Amino acid sequence: MKTIEVDDELYAYIASHTRHIGESASDILRRMLKFSAASQPATPVSKEIRASNVVAETKTVAPVKDKVRAVRELLLSDEYAEQKKAVNRFLLVLTTLYSLDNKAFAEATESLHGRTRVYFAADEQTLIQNGNQTKPKQVPGTPYWVITNTNTGRKCSMVEHIMQSMQFPAELIEKVCGTI
Repeated sequence: MKTIEVDDELYAYIASHTRHIGESASDILRRMLKFSAASQPATPVSKEIRASNVVAETKTVAPVKDKVRAVRELLLSDEYAEQKKAVNRFLLVLTTLYSLDNKAFAEATESLHGRTRVYFAADEQTLIQNGNQTKPKQVPGTPYWVITNTNTGRKCSMVEHIMQSMQFPAELIEKVCGTI
């Protein structure tokens, strides 16, 4: 598989044509161009001796782009768009962030708490003990529980803290917070 660079505008256009979570950019482009892998033989554009340099770059850049891509795919997904309540979008974002890097998620949530409240815990009881009417919910697919009776602004600041800690680009953090 070859790696190509595209600008953000083109990437957003391609990503906007995603039909389901996990659909690759290659699949989207094949569909958009009405191109099937079997119909035309692959022709190499050029062979470069610098291939080892490209591989080294790809390894250092790919994880960040994959994380960004996964979050963008979530925002474009039907499942996310169908959520009517901010709390459900909030939980979907948290689930996605955890699935991308559970260790970084754990580190980010450990330092995230209010003046008198604990926002994340490994069990419901901890959240109930640290605040009245916290309405704890388990973050789907994770061992974490989160308080949910905060306003949307507070939910956004929690997501912003986690995403910054996980080193997401500022424009993506802003976009995610704007959709919760």
